[in-house]
Amino acid sequence: MKLALLIGNRFNPWHFQAYPHLRPSPAITVFRAESEIQQRFAECDDAALPFTFERIFFDTQGGNPLIRAVRATQTRFLNRAPRILPFFERLREFDVIQSWELFTDWSAQAALAREQFGIPLVVMVWDNIPFNHEQDPARAAIKRRVLTQADRFVVHTERSRRMLLLEGAPADRIVLVNPGVDTERFSPGEPVSKAFERSPDDFTILFVGWFLPRKGLDFLLFALRELLDDAALRPHKIRLVMVGSGPGKERIERLIQRLGVGPACTFVGALPYGTMPNVYRAADVFVLPSIATPQWQEQFGMSIIEAMASGTPVVTTRSGAIPEIVGDSAILCPPNDFVSLADALRRLILNPAQRQALAASGRARALDRFTLPQLAHGLSDVYDRIRRPQREP
Repeated sequence: MKLALLIGNRFNPWHFQAYPHLRPSPAITVFRAESEIQQRFAECDDAALPFTFERIFFDTQGGNPLIRAVRATQTRFLNRAPRILPFFERLREFDVIQSWELFTDWSAQAALAREQFGIPLVVMVWDNIPFNHEQDPARAAIKRRVLTQADRFVVHTERSRRMLLLEGAPADRIVLVNPGVDTERFSPGEPVSKAFERSPDDFTILFVGWFLPRKGLDFLLFALRELLDDAALRPHKIRLVMVGSGPGKERIERLIQRLGVGPACTFVGALPYGTMPNVYRAADVFVLPSIATPQWQEQFGMSIIEAMASGTPVVTTRSGAIPEIVGDSAILCPPNDFVSLADALRRLILNPAQRQALAASGRARALDRFTLPQLAHGLSDVYDRIRRPQREP
């Protein structure tokens, strides 16, 4: 089977760990675009995946040079969003196409290939807000076309499934498949190498993610200030380690300075994915303080299941799909609520038994629901049911 993965500028090392284990070992070609976002993902990509890669181009990167220059100027100065140049003809020989999200240009190209060549189409949907991304009429038109053409929609949460039903997707085309992580790599234990500088008496709070406002790091910093001011916690050397990169770091640095928490904060930058198990093992608690906005709620939070698999206690928020991901295996706080975050962390700092219980519960939940074999099996079933019959050589 020849499988085309249309990922645009969102290729990253953690979403594709299960694909080499699909049955019956399909030949996989990834169609990807280069952009600043893709460069951010590349900072963490240390995995040699056995895929063929084909580049697709934004209209600021290819096509007529004069038109390209005009579009690049519009993008830079008029906030125009670059669009992907057509490439659906290059999909003609595949047996299955998988694209990502209803509204993307690559899903539009996949829908064209479905119409023109009859190639079965799977669309993986992480979005969980009904009728999102429809302010742009062109995006709304893409969504309608993809909803009509897709043979299957793969979702990772019940929230995404219910969103698709509201948007008109047939229930029998929606399949829920849990994501997975390598639970042998992400497992409890002592770090096998130094993840970051720390003293034996440190209590390390770990954040992993973008520095965008929606990830809620601001609220974690507010909570940190309260923890540092708490007299009962003074015997504990509390520190926050932040792993990540991207836009927003300067804003976070200014907030750290204003709060006066700089001595307790460490930026370690974007790290290769292979080093992340050591990072989680070196932390006393992991926090994902995602907030909710009208256009975005946490769609899953892969770092949550990496932390749970690693036996690191998790504190997070009720943003989007997080509650169904963690179940009873994490402490849940309201989004946008630094007081609740501070209170939850204070309890964990003072209660080692609760940390141990959360660690064990999180590890058990990861093994039960979020393993790579489970993900590979679920995706293989989807492809087997819809793939184009094998053609004669």
